[in-house]
Amino acid sequence: MIRKVFFAATLVLTSALVLTSCPDVALAGSPASAGQGAGPAESAAPKSEAAEAWDAVKNTTNPALLEAFIQRYGTTFFAELAMARLNELKAAAAKARPSAPSLPPMPKDGVRERVALYEEDPTDAKGRRFDGSVIWRTEKIKTNGKPDELAARADVEIPSRGLRMTMSLKRNLDPSLPASHVVELTIAVSGDFDGGGVANVPGILMKANEQARGSPLAALSVKVTDGSFLVGLSSQPSDRQRNVHMLLERPWFDIPINYVSQRRAILAIEKGGTGDQVFKMVFTAWGQYPDSTQPETAASEESKRTMPEEWKRTMTRGSKAP
Repeated sequence: MIRKVFFAATLVLTSALVLTSCPDVALAGSPASAGQGAGPAESAAPKSEAAEAWDAVKNTTNPALLEAFIQRYGTTFFAELAMARLNELKAAAAKARPSAPSLPPMPKDGVRERVALYEEDPTDAKGRRFDGSVIWRTEKIKTNGKPDELAARADVEIPSRGLRMTMSLKRNLDPSLPASHVVELTIAVSGDFDGGGVANVPGILMKANEQARGSPLAALSVKVTDGSFLVGLSSQPSDRQRNVHMLLERPWFDIPINYVSQRRAILAIEKGGTGDQVFKMVFTAWGQYPDSTQPETAASEESKRTMPEEWKRTMTRGSKAP
């Protein structure tokens, strides 16, 4: 189903897709009607392509399919029915939508590094890109009976989408939690956000550059409350070593996002010079910064990939946390 939704824009509900997804439609008149005066060669008029397509999608709860239908059959009466159905789904989603978390304003000082939000678009196979920025800094976390704990924090903003996110990386001090580090994610969207809010964050990936293919951190992601997620990094020695190496050496984060509307997105976040410095400071404070780190060499094929292709690869993977 996920793959059908993703390719809805390029296939645009062509007749081949409709005929393969619909049961056969009987076109001949019934014997009873034929016996009541209908001519022997008469039969019911065949349905139009738009009518066949509408039969396939009229009961769907997926807004992306309805939008693709409207894009393809916008001049027909059935497009009006599809628009009414789409508005009905959006109204129901808005009514059931929980209150989004609120975040403080973006810091006014600090160097802004690059951020890009890539979203699925049923009318464009390449998707949509929205530019934003991130400010990295350290923050002190209060702990009971112990010195303040240092953490790495990122404040992310995508102004054109009304999306804000904070990401905080901490050392795990809870012995009952089988994780070496925890990442807290809080995502807030504007009231008119057409994605309906954030339903899930499957995990976190690290990559060598914006166009490279990301490698997942060994971690487990759970939803805490609406808009809030907790990602625990594996405490297994081999996983921990690999995770720390990628966090320190790879300059870009990928945060895959599933919206309530069933669309998917990727938030690509650059560490930049300020992020590198923040990570070095916190890992040094934790006594986990290696004496010498060898620069990681990205595979040559990674640097050749374009973002749309990587976006499609990442988005078509399952939504399970790595």
